[in-house]
Amino acid sequence: MAGTDRRDAHTTPRDAAHGGRQGSKKRAQSLNHLLAFTLPPRAPAPGGPRRARRHDHRPFNRERYVNAQYRFVMKPTYDCTAQIADADAPLPWADIEQVLVCATSDLPNAHSDTNCPICLSAPSAPRMTRCGHVFCYACILHYLIVAEDGPRPRGVLSHRHSKRCPICWDEVHARDLKAVHWIDARRTAQTFTASYLAAQSAEDDQAAPGAPELTLRLIERPHGTAFALPRSATWPAAARPEGIYSFQPDALVFSRVVLATPELLLASLERDIAEIDDEVVALRAYAPDELSVEFLRVAREKLGEQMAQVRVQLEAPPLRRVQAARNAVEHAAQSVHAGPAQADAYYFYQAASGQNVFLHPLDVKVLLAHFGAYARFPDTLRIVIQHAEEGTMDEQLRRKCKYIAHLPMSSDVTFLEVDWPQTAARFAATQGEIHYAPFEAMLRQRRQRHHEKQHREERARAKAEKQAAAPVASHGPHIDEWAGAAAAMSFRESAMVGAEMYFPRHPGADVEDDAALGVPLPSVPQRPAASTHKTVWGTPAAPRAGGDALGADAQHFDDAWSALEQAHGSQHDAATDSAQQRVPNAKGQKRKPKLILTGGGRGRG
Repeated sequence: MAGTDRRDAHTTPRDAAHGGRQGSKKRAQSLNHLLAFTLPPRAPAPGGPRRARRHDHRPFNRERYVNAQYRFVMKPTYDCTAQIADADAPLPWADIEQVLVCATSDLPNAHSDTNCPICLSAPSAPRMTRCGHVFCYACILHYLIVAEDGPRPRGVLSHRHSKRCPICWDEVHARDLKAVHWIDARRTAQTFTASYLAAQSAEDDQAAPGAPELTLRLIERPHGTAFALPRSATWPAAARPEGIYSFQPDALVFSRVVLATPELLLASLERDIAEIDDEVVALRAYAPDELSVEFLRVAREKLGEQMAQVRVQLEAPPLRRVQAARNAVEHAAQSVHAGPAQADAYYFYQAASGQNVFLHPLDVKVLLAHFGAYARFPDTLRIVIQHAEEGTMDEQLRRKCKYIAHLPMSSDVTFLEVDWPQTAARFAATQGEIHYAPFEAMLRQRRQRHHEKQHREERARAKAEKQAAAPVASHGPHIDEWAGAAAAMSFRESAMVGAEMYFPRHPGADVEDDAALGVPLPSVPQRPAASTHKTVWGTPAAPRAGGDALGADAQHFDDAWSALEQAHGSQHDAATDSAQQRVPNAKGQKRKPKLILTGGGRGRG
């Protein structure tokens, strides 16, 4: 009985209404099997593990760009050990004395002329901002000193706040302007080639048309260092751990980081002052402008202050390490025998102009097979260029070509492919004949790839030009006709002509009635129309492109549609008349809806 009472106590009215708990259990559904639900194990993916792809895409950074594209002259006290550990480490801008910029290029079809963005002429006493733009010293001072609302008073010309760069809108300060030292790459290469030929007692042969030539120098870079210079009596014998000074031979042409000396800075400032004086004379002679002359005077005063500081350094006793480096260079230059070739060093060819122009790896293999070792390569090599491949330093290129790993990321590099038959025929008398027969098949394949690529590009260019000219040729007559008519239209007339395409005339207006639009339409040469069909609004319909057969079918369809409209109209009129005769319309009685059949058929001609 107790069990019965317990069951009765737990019985709800709903259970009682449906026959108690037993009835509710029959209707319930057990979902316990879903609590232990698991997905079946997935089958293993076919194939081996996928390798993660590396992307070397980095966001643009002005500091990294300037660090990669230019070379620098640092203060004598700067320590270059950071550059040895990491070539991508940016140089501190405060320790930079000059920026080395190539003014010309010795490569064919290369243009590197630099003009001041303000005066659009060759920069005089050039100065570079932190963003990498080069200006005339007087022009950038003029831009920095003059306020937005006009020139400042004469007494505050020496005071200047920061301002945005006129090119890239970066912050520019007068204290961050660095002197630019131009490197004439073409003249440097020509001077070295002339001295090389004079030493070889040979004459310079004139280059054949379409076959440019180039002079290369053998560069030696010891392992564990970022300094690379042409192999000579002073290098690497006079190498110093703290860096390369400007008095080291070929340092200003090939080294990316050079330590300055007071003599170098003084000569550079004297050259800038001479350029400013020439500008003042030319300005007063041809275009007298007192404001421009005033800023040239300010630039000259600034240069004079910098020269006074350099003279103080020149009169002071030289630094101990600078004097030690100078003595090492002088001792190595006086040595009769060059030092032994180092086995733990990289050897590679670079353009005599100092630009990042190197030999193609396949051509390096040709030289290695001929000479047997990198250290036996000649110090100078003259070649005939067959093709030049431009690229950018990245992680993949740094792993493949470890000998140029001292270049920072994003540096522009160029690899030259040698035309060995032309090189052997032209320079065999001065540098000997280089055997390239074992690599003839590979060289032929490389040459064939270039020819095929050139043909593909030529076909693609011709196809693009043809596609670009096709629409103009097909629509040329229409354009000429409407161009003459549009020249005589006013703005309102042109707008109404355009509106006629989308907003038709009033249904009651005639086709020839131009007054319906409110403006007279200009007379445009019309072509003879194939038909005189009209739309439901009364306007001329578009010509049909189906011919006579299609026109007959359309006319038959229009006639059938008109007959159907007339039939519906007559039936509707008859029904309306009979309804009005039978039952008059009473007040309050619900009226039947009146159906109005609008003409939806096609216009009849």
